[in-house]
Order: sequence, then C-alpha cells, then structure tokens
Amino acid sequence: MMEWDPEDFVDQQSCSDFTTTMVHTYRAEIQRSYNWRNRLDTTTNWAIVLLSAVITWTFTAPANPQELIIFSLFFIVVLLGIEARRYLYYNVWNSRVRALEADFIARTIDPELSVTSREWMKALAEDLQYPHFKIPYWHAVANRLRRIYVYLFSITYLMWLGKLYMHPDPATDISQIITRAEFFTIPGNIILAFVTAFVFVSIVIAVKNPHYEEDWDVVFKSKEAMEYWRDNM
Repeated sequence: MMEWDPEDFVDQQSCSDFTTTMVHTYRAEIQRSYNWRNRLDTTTNWAIVLLSAVITWTFTAPANPQELIIFSLFFIVVLLGIEARRYLYYNVWNSRVRALEADFIARTIDPELSVTSREWMKALAEDLQYPHFKIPYWHAVANRLRRIYVYLFSITYLMWLGKLYMHPDPATDISQIITRAEFFTIPGNIILAFVTAFVFVSIVIAVKNPHYEEDWDVVFKSKEAMEYWRDNM
C-alpha cells in the first residue's frame, strides 16, 4: 500500500481551495492562541493584584502581621501552577500558528524557501489529528517563572524582609529579624531558611530549564534587517 503524500493531495485541488482551507485554519488557530493568551494574562493579573493588596495592607500599620506576606507567596505558587497548565495549551495552538506562518505563508511569499509541503503538512496533519502538549509541564513552569513569577517571588521575599526589619520598630541586629520571623512554634531561622531556599530554587528552575519552546516567539533585532526595511519599505 502506497504511503499517502500530502503534496499529491494538494495537486488534486485547485490552488484557491487549498489556500482558502489554510487561511481559515490559520484564523482558527490565531483565535485559539489569542484566547489562551488572555487566560495567561488573567492569571498573571490575579497574582499581581493579590500581591499588591497584601503588601499594601501589611505595611499600612506596624501591627499588621508579616505572616500574611508568606501566605500570599503560597497563593502565588498555586496561580503559577494554574498558569503553567494554561501555557501548555497556549503552546499547542501557538506552535501551529508559527508553523503556518513559517512554512505556508512565508513560502507563499518566497517560493525559493527550502521548506517543502511534504514536511510541514505531514507534521501539521498529525498534530491536528492527534493533539498533544509540545513541552513537559516543568518546562511550562520554568517559562512562566522566567516571564513574571520569579520577579513576583523576589518582590514578595524582599517586602517580607523589609516588614521584618521595619515593624514594629527598625531592627538593630539580625537576631531581632529572626525572632520576628517566628510562626507559632516554628523558629524564625527555619522560616527564613525555607523561604530563602524556595526563592533560590525558583530562580534556578527559571534559569536552568530549556528555552527551546520560546524560540517561536523570538523577534530578531539585527542591524541588517532594520537597514533593509528602512531602505526598501
């Protein structure tokens, strides 16, 4: 039995029919990508609003507990988990958009590109028939950490240390800060060590995990490209 060839299928259709199909497919994937992009932004907004409200209220009065900042840190972790899952879905639709842009639209504009219909059409057809996540969950977590959450964690950590230092009165030595960090029966040095380790690990995850899934969204800033557009457009 002969293997199906997508180029043979295209040859049996008119150019306008095939182009119409690809255009509608592209529009559909753009809409999906846009919807999941909005969901990512919504989760990020929740995290920023939560952190802003907690920090503002905590620093309003010296008597307001510093533990609330630590609790907000764990809520932000939950939002990170939700956003990482949403990014997995966004990455599925966005990868299709980039495939169509790079292999169909760009090739239509410049037929001399080396990408053949056989390559990209097979990959796209398989992905449409059997959708699957393109990256592991932890790579999605690392992506969201790099983009926003590692900064939120760092700000939370610094604000927490600032609260320990400033309230109820400015601390005169490190022992006072450690004492103020106590939570119920848990010693302050353990709390400080745990939170510091958590922020450090989040930074390591953000830096060390692969960045390959972000290559689709790279906007190149070469001097040659800018000069070309300035001189020819």
